[in-house]
Amino acid sequence: MKRSRLDLPLLVSALALGSATAIAACSSSDDAAPAATPGADAGANDAATEAGDDAAADAGDAADAVASFSCAGLPTATVTFAPGEEQALQDAVNTLADCTTVQLAAGTFTLDNAVTIRAKGITLVGAGKGAKGEATGTASSTVLAFTGAAANTNGLDVVGDLFTVKDLALWNPKKDAVRIEASHDVKIQRVRTEWATENEPSNGAYGIYPVKSFNVLVEECEAYNASDAGIYVGQTVQSVVRNNIAKQNVAGLEIENCRFSDVYGNTVVDNTAGLVVFDLPGNPIAGTDIRVHDNTVTGNNRANFAAISASSSTVSQVPAGTGTFVMASRRVEMFGNTWADNDTVDVAVLSGLAIEQDLSKWTPGGDNWATSDVYVHDNTFQAGTSGTSVDVGHLDVTLRPLGALVDALYAYGVSTSAVTRVEPLVWDGIDPNPLGATTGDNGAKICFVANTLPVGTTYAVADLNFIATAPILESDAGDPAAAWAKTARWAQDGASIFTCAAFSPALTPITLP
Repeated sequence: MKRSRLDLPLLVSALALGSATAIAACSSSDDAAPAATPGADAGANDAATEAGDDAAADAGDAADAVASFSCAGLPTATVTFAPGEEQALQDAVNTLADCTTVQLAAGTFTLDNAVTIRAKGITLVGAGKGAKGEATGTASSTVLAFTGAAANTNGLDVVGDLFTVKDLALWNPKKDAVRIEASHDVKIQRVRTEWATENEPSNGAYGIYPVKSFNVLVEECEAYNASDAGIYVGQTVQSVVRNNIAKQNVAGLEIENCRFSDVYGNTVVDNTAGLVVFDLPGNPIAGTDIRVHDNTVTGNNRANFAAISASSSTVSQVPAGTGTFVMASRRVEMFGNTWADNDTVDVAVLSGLAIEQDLSKWTPGGDNWATSDVYVHDNTFQAGTSGTSVDVGHLDVTLRPLGALVDALYAYGVSTSAVTRVEPLVWDGIDPNPLGATTGDNGAKICFVANTLPVGTTYAVADLNFIATAPILESDAGDPAAAWAKTARWAQDGASIFTCAAFSPALTPITLP
């Protein structure tokens, strides 16, 4: 097989020089690599260590996340605009006083530039978000249409504490539809973001995009046709993402470099990848404490249409047919979810080193490349097409090397072994320390218990051991039989190394102001 960009021989060489230093430099105990051989409580962090080493970081997060602004006792105002008053709206938002409600009437607002807000305590409210595919407002909906807007502009562009946007839609923005940055106490409710054309790389990157913020709520929203993520929450402390719909995007719903997130009740269908939780290198927040529950993640098999010019981005490397992946994150609990018909895999657990082998790039997040403490329990994996067609047959070793590696392994495994498809959960086997690691050590502390699996499921979890298998497959000779022999798989039962207890302390629901 042609050598892909997942250069794991290079990764092993790099870690041979720097792994000990990298692990010692982790900023907190839950970022550090756990012991190689877990005991019966394989998913448990040491509570005393967590309380001690992480106390300063968590206290700082809590202090930052408190409400920073209130309209109590301050003058308030309401301004109202109707379709045809777009210029007046643009003039007004540029000079808003704090604690103003901007009421938009039903109908279509045709805008040639972003709606930019820099005041505090602002509420932007329309008459309703309308239905999927509606490019114009109706008697009961408000649509902000950006089809003729200036290039490279957002739809709604906000920096301001205590901000709420609700009951409206944004159509065809040139860049991000709703971008909210560096803000406390944000609510995004019943907002629809949509681009007119499916599978278009030139569509805006993000539908809903709160970033570098505190106390964020995203609820009852819809996102369609984004060329990166429909709904994204990134570099944020305390967020709730609930009861939303994400369809026809490259990634449906992303939680990136976040601490303390509660993600539930969402429908994530017909994207390239469904619901994903990960950290990227270079960001200062190490993601941790993410609850993902009671979501529907099905049929995410749309061909990856991320722009080729952005092919180094994480999302453009994701093979179509990925239900959920967890990468470079810690203390992630998934329960009550339903996965089905994700043709590559329902759930994958990956190291950050699978996409970025330069350890120095992970330094800002405290060397946060390692994934650990992933507790997958009491979910439903339905019978269907999950795991039967990696990258839905559109393999590209250059743009999506992980998919090409998985396909090469399973093409051999299905033809020769008692394996019919990719297992419900696969682990790349890289973390915590690839040097000397062997299949069967569960060093990432993944617990897979009490899940409902299709009748006849033989194996529930697989360790693909990329440290060993990738160099074999990427060599000039290539030897799928030798590579397959380096993998391992287990049924969901007491004999599995993935049958282990939850981490401690347990995660609790997020309560926002």
